[in-house]
Amino acid sequence: MIYVSVISHGHFKTLKELGAVSKLNNHSRIKVIIKDNLGESELLDFCQENKITYLRSKEKKGFGENNNEVFSSISSLITKEDFFVVMNPDIYIECSDLLDVVDECGSANVNLATINLYRDFDKKTYDNSVRKFPSAIDFFMSFLFKKNDCVVNKNKITKPTYVDWAAGSFLIFNAFFYSKLNGFNEKYFMYCEDIDICWRAKKHFNTSVLYYPCYAAIHLAQFNNRRIFSRHFIWHIKSIILFLLYKNGMLRSSKLL
Repeated sequence: MIYVSVISHGHFKTLKELGAVSKLNNHSRIKVIIKDNLGESELLDFCQENKITYLRSKEKKGFGENNNEVFSSISSLITKEDFFVVMNPDIYIECSDLLDVVDECGSANVNLATINLYRDFDKKTYDNSVRKFPSAIDFFMSFLFKKNDCVVNKNKITKPTYVDWAAGSFLIFNAFFYSKLNGFNEKYFMYCEDIDICWRAKKHFNTSVLYYPCYAAIHLAQFNNRRIFSRHFIWHIKSIILFLLYKNGMLRSSKLL
């Protein structure tokens, strides 16, 4: 079984218009679980109409905590052959692509993977979703000068390739491996959870992210973290500092967080 976790922060219209989750959930091997972080009545109706599992937060929570709660809701059901896919609500993927890439992961015993994300349906603009682990200087250059040397050049990758980390907009986990990692580190809020979980996978289990360039999805991303002193900017800065403290050994990183 493939369990797809989608966290909605007021994304009812996006989910309905894209139609990806309803198509995915129609397949017998795929179960979509939507976690509603805001409590949209329209989203509840949409999930009921499409037989999608709907979970509701009593209070607003971060990316990692929400996905961990989704996983907890199905943890008693998982087997070693199952996969847990973390997917943004603004992602469109064909059912066949999801099934094929997960089948490849299963055949090759891959525990952590991602696919090729594009920013447009014409597939002309890459989403910079696979990267190298950043240093403090990399973060500084990215924020002040919008120069990011950590971005992996997808044009140079034509076959499955291991990368340091991939964006949480689309991550594929073997379900047992996600459990071993104890999911996302909930000390982060909205940012850097994806860097952290990929870093812990490498540090504790010597497992890197396998990037499959031949499978694609569309990511209609909106970035809210650039405006100085905005709420998202502050969340991002705090998360960056936390990751650097872990990465440089100033805070203890454990397999079980």
